[in-house]
Amino acid sequence: MNGASLNDQEKQKLNCAVDFFTHFDENIGADTNINLGFLKALEVSPTHFWILSANEHLVENAIENIDKCISDFPESDLFITNSLNRFSTFEVKNVFTGIPTGLSTGLISGVIYNFNTMKSSFSAGPRFSWTGWGQLAVIQYGCQIRGSLLVTELPDSNLYEKPYTFLNGESITSEFEVVRKNYAHSFFGMVLLIFALFSRDHESRNIAIKLWVRKNWYKIAYFKVGTHLKYNKTSPQFDLLWVQDLALRILRTSGFVSRVLTEIGLIMRAEKWRKSSTLTKIKKSIK
Repeated sequence: MNGASLNDQEKQKLNCAVDFFTHFDENIGADTNINLGFLKALEVSPTHFWILSANEHLVENAIENIDKCISDFPESDLFITNSLNRFSTFEVKNVFTGIPTGLSTGLISGVIYNFNTMKSSFSAGPRFSWTGWGQLAVIQYGCQIRGSLLVTELPDSNLYEKPYTFLNGESITSEFEVVRKNYAHSFFGMVLLIFALFSRDHESRNIAIKLWVRKNWYKIAYFKVGTHLKYNKTSPQFDLLWVQDLALRILRTSGFVSRVLTEIGLIMRAEKWRKSSTLTKIKKSIK
């Protein structure tokens, strides 16, 4: 737990409820907090490892469902939820290309790790937490270390309720603004992660970046505004501007298509037309 002031009684209560309890009064950031989990796993050596976000509410039989899945597929390296109600097992060689639609690779609560087969890549989590995607770094390095990973996917409804929303009775416009501000780091950070992970393989890097920009070009201006909205001069250590600026430099030097789509995305402010049928057709044609 971080960024919360607790009295001694509250700390004692939480400490009694779990095997290990770590608390920071200061806000160390969500990414740092999450990736401390990979270090704790390396310390205690579990059989399987699951980082559960506070954003997801577990269904009643979630643990039983996980246990059954692990028992049925003990050789799997990863157990990942999907939003399309699928059960299957398959190999993954690259987490950025060729994975099934709806797979929750980027959702913290959506991935469970076989510790024995994945532990060698766990140090990538904290090493790449600055991108906002330590979890994906762990999975991709697992692919690179082992050649491929065996993944068993299961419906997300087997573990948690519908995905978290910021609405809480507020308008859709309110959530639109919250997402823009709170997830700008993750949006631009994905580009940095791809660039860093494939620094020795320019072909794979450019392919992955081109796929990313084809899917996300129309969101660039939207999250660019979010970068400026998020800034708080009293907490300059959390400024996102460097992430955005580096990401845009990478996009502009990753091939002609990536550069053109990036410039169009910056100029068009396509998020203002998000309900437009014309924009929907354009997005489908570019993908």
